Order: sequence, then structure tokens, then C-alpha cells
Amino acid sequence: MAQVKHNQIAPGVYWLDTVGSTQDAVITAQHDLVHGEIIATGNQTDGRGRADRTWTTPPGSAAALSLILRPKLDPDLLGILTLVAADGLVHWFRSLGVDASVKWPNDVQGPDTRKLCGILAQWLPETNAVVVGIGTNINFDDAAPVTTAGSLADYGVRIDPQDFVITARRKLLDAIDAFVANPDAKRLESTMTTVGQRVRAIMPDGNDIIGTAVGLGATGSLLIQGETDHEVLAADIVHLRPA
Repeated sequence: MAQVKHNQIAPGVYWLDTVGSTQDAVITAQHDLVHGEIIATGNQTDGRGRADRTWTTPPGSAAALSLILRPKLDPDLLGILTLVAADGLVHWFRSLGVDASVKWPNDVQGPDTRKLCGILAQWLPETNAVVVGIGTNINFDDAAPVTTAGSLADYGVRIDPQDFVITARRKLLDAIDAFVANPDAKRLESTMTTVGQRVRAIMPDGNDIIGTAVGLGATGSLLIQGETDHEVLAADIVHLRPA
């Protein structure tokens, strides 16, 4: 942890020039980190997303951060922090002129549905904490690694990665504090492009649920109305028509 503390660039923000995974770095340092502190980098070499998928971006094109949280929330609500973080980022991006939105369960998209951010939350029982990892595409100087990825620069926002993570921390903590004060999942629906869409939910067991996403359940689940009503806790979501 001494090495991390040596690289403090702002209150609560520790920057590593290169790291395998900011998520792993926070897990390693969890006993020394307090609520709201982050470890961040512009070069994450072994990032991962939901369901242990990899998160790959060219060095310098993205900012990765992991935020440790110990909020005073009912344990049943800790899983919704992914959506709370996404909602907070979307409000910030919209204030910068980017018409972003949340795709359930853990993506922030640009106005053309390209992915700007991926978000992963992980429970740390040893220290009774949640670590929220966020990878955000900042600027693809050449070409995006995949056609479904977009960067903030693509939508006219140019920002230094360190400045991004410093401001992102403040925006995220503001969003989390507001949710703790009023833990109503319905407040998060206004930034979600998934709500109102006809969707296909690809379930962990390989089965599909098709219907209209009509809202969020109390703990952040997705409510889908089809031939029968479903409450989906985990799935890959495909939008079947444009938002």
C-alpha cells in the first residue's frame, strides 16, 4: 500500500502508471483504503468485465478506476451500486454535452449506442466493502479496438485521464450519497435506454426471455413483460429495436 499512497494525485485518488487490474489492486489494499478512495490507471493490462470477460483497450486510450465503498445500505441493495454509478456518470456526461444512457445491467453508452463505460461491482466480505470498477474510453487516437466501442473524444469531450478520474470520483460519490439518502431504484430509470425497449434477455442457463423492459425492481433487477412477467437478476441484454 505504501507504493500506492506514494502516487496520490488528489484527495482519495491514487494513480498507477501501469497495473494489471485496478480491481485487484484495491482488493489487495482493502484494509488500508477508506470509503470513497480509488486506485486508477491509464494503462490496465489485465482488466476484466462482468462474467470474467476481459476489458481490453490500447494504452492511454482509457481510464480505469476502482472505488471502494462502505455505504450504509441494506445488504440487498449493494448489487444496485453498479446502476447507481452508471446513472451518476450519465448525468455528468450529459452536462458535458454527450447524450449518454445506461444499458442494463452495467454499461454506459453514447448516443449512437457505442459503449463508453463498463462497470463491475464486487463484494469484499473480509472488510465489509464493495469495490466498483469502471473502465471508460477516453480517446481512441487511431481506431477503436472494436466497432461497438466509443470514446468521450468521439463525442467532442477531450479530457486528461487523470483529470477524468479525479472528477469521476466526486460525481460517483455524489450519486452514491444521494442514493443512500433515498434508496429508490425507480430514480435510476430516467437515464436507462433499456427501459421501454423490446429486449432479449440471454439468461445464464442459455435460455432467452423476450419482452418489453418496463422498469427496475427494488434491488436493481430488470422487469420484463412478455407472455408472462419476469424479474431478471442477471442476463446479457439485447435491444431488439432502437431507443
